[in-house]
Amino acid sequence: MIFVIVGLLAACEKEDEVAGIATKAFWKGNSMVKPEQGVATILMEGAVNTSWTADIVKGNDWCSFAYQTALEQRSGSIKAGTNALYVYYSDNTSAGQREAEFQLHFGDGTLVNLQLIQQTEGEVVLPDFGGGWAEVPVMKANADYEYVVHYTNVNGKEVRNYSLCYDKTRKCALWVAYPLHRCYIGSVSRTDAWQYDPFIEEQWQPNLFKSYRGSYDRGHQLPSGDRTATRDMNEQTFYFSNMTPQMADLNQKMWMNLENKVRSYNCSDTLYVVTGAVFDENCSYTFDSEGERVPIPTAYYKVLLRTKNGQTGKWVKQCDANELKSIGFWVEHKDIYGDQPTKAICTTVSDVEKKTGFTFFPGISNDIKGDDNTIEWNF
Repeated sequence: MIFVIVGLLAACEKEDEVAGIATKAFWKGNSMVKPEQGVATILMEGAVNTSWTADIVKGNDWCSFAYQTALEQRSGSIKAGTNALYVYYSDNTSAGQREAEFQLHFGDGTLVNLQLIQQTEGEVVLPDFGGGWAEVPVMKANADYEYVVHYTNVNGKEVRNYSLCYDKTRKCALWVAYPLHRCYIGSVSRTDAWQYDPFIEEQWQPNLFKSYRGSYDRGHQLPSGDRTATRDMNEQTFYFSNMTPQMADLNQKMWMNLENKVRSYNCSDTLYVVTGAVFDENCSYTFDSEGERVPIPTAYYKVLLRTKNGQTGKWVKQCDANELKSIGFWVEHKDIYGDQPTKAICTTVSDVEKKTGFTFFPGISNDIKGDDNTIEWNF
């Protein structure tokens, strides 16, 4: 049995300890893994200094907490920031799936049972974002893609902040999907809390403690201005996984004003947004803070979906087609735009699907995604 590395990570420490967090443990992404050897991550949350002990109660013949040796138990305490316990597993050469079981005992009496399922050769694993959220595109099985969801806390309730599909070869998210509702908007100032995404290995991310070289900004895909209700949700928009090298003139003028316009579509119902970057095979490159080469997007897009009157009180998948509207925006990464977004960048969601190969707003009819009524969106 071969294991690569092991570790317990407590990273991205914040200045203030978070009080009142419920004690819990859960898998980062999916509890089902590929047949090849690899690593699964258990995330733990709770009050700082809460002790924990993790046991492998089934599957210790192919899972371990240790490097190159069997270790069925591990212990520690909750630290400020992200707490990740790595579980390393061997190749599955058997004819069927196999299961492992884990128990985590916390010092406050909380007991969490987790199961890990390893598929057999030929099966495809996609991450489970849970809940079938309207804004998350159909996911593709690709070894170069990392799927991540970031949560935040609003009025004592855990809610999703945003989800993303990160291309390790491009060092950039191909799409960032997020809900926009008034509960995400408040009075928190821009935090500028630049940091690596704790859920993606740093080797795949650009170092952006300083900006890209040349005339390129650290361009947000989920804007900082869309997450101002709490400091935590705003800090998460400054993860390097949410950045692209974007021309300064575009980022600070038309693109910024497009973001402001999209924010104005906020309503009592939820507005669903996907923002993404597109790369040609022969795209240009810039460099990060460490001088590492980073591809430059050749185009950007946004796709939006919401109810027409914004006050139905219904989830979009419960709405009739005549209650919904959608729109797409396609922006070439060139200095050809003025200060304000115009009808020239407007298109349909269906058109953006054709150009990117992604399927947006699954479960919504193609008639809605083919909507080209720009007047409804004040263009």
